[in-house]
Amino acid sequence: MNPTHPITFSLAGKSAIVTGGCSGIGLAIARRFREHDVQVLIADRRRDGAAVAKEIGAEFQLTDVSVESEVEAAFAAAGRLFGQAHILVNNAGIQPLGVGFDEMTGPLLDRTFAVNVNGVAFGLKFAGRHLADGGRVINLASFVGLIGVPRGTAYAASKAAVAHLTKLGAIELAPRRITVNAISPGTILTPAVTRMADNPEIPFIERRAPLGRLGQPEEVAALCHFLASDEAAYITGQNIAVDGGLTAGWTEYDLVPPANIQNGRWVDDV
Repeated sequence: MNPTHPITFSLAGKSAIVTGGCSGIGLAIARRFREHDVQVLIADRRRDGAAVAKEIGAEFQLTDVSVESEVEAAFAAAGRLFGQAHILVNNAGIQPLGVGFDEMTGPLLDRTFAVNVNGVAFGLKFAGRHLADGGRVINLASFVGLIGVPRGTAYAASKAAVAHLTKLGAIELAPRRITVNAISPGTILTPAVTRMADNPEIPFIERRAPLGRLGQPEEVAALCHFLASDEAAYITGQNIAVDGGLTAGWTEYDLVPPANIQNGRWVDDV
């Protein structure tokens, strides 16, 4: 097979802003981009972020994505460093899972939405002003924004909002051929999951996800790589789950067939 246009998923010559890129999924994305010749600016609120960025050959901008002016400053920094950014990954977020409606407070709700929703909205705003024509915006949502989970409240609602912002951004930025897509990871082996001693989420996912395991940050980064490539130019407004099949359904659901089923047939009035 000798295709006229071989598929390479090349990112050479591109530049990217990755918010929340100092750890977990964001760091895996930033690292993968650097491995494929992308110039990367990590925009993160961590004070040790410059050292993390330097380790993978990236630039750093101290950024709280809940502050509009700081998101704009990250784009300005990318402009100074790279001329123009081609890719924006809205990854920064906080994860207050395990909080139900009874425990939820106004300040927790406000902060969750300020980071997880406002941060994405600000990113889309300035992507529309500063991202290169034909660019890519990739938003990190979550499987809990696709299905209901107990005690998700603020976090799950914020990620559902990210999925809808993705559709709105795809419509508004389409005239400049900028695609906007979301990735909804399942439970991924990041510090947020592994640093919790005896985290009950781990065996729960291992029992119920069809693939029987948690995901790796690099598996999310691989999809991000594809969505950032030229080959993904006709995909926009989508929310793709990387969750081991969890949102397809459970592997455990104990049911007993009703008495109406007899010898492979349905019998009425039993």
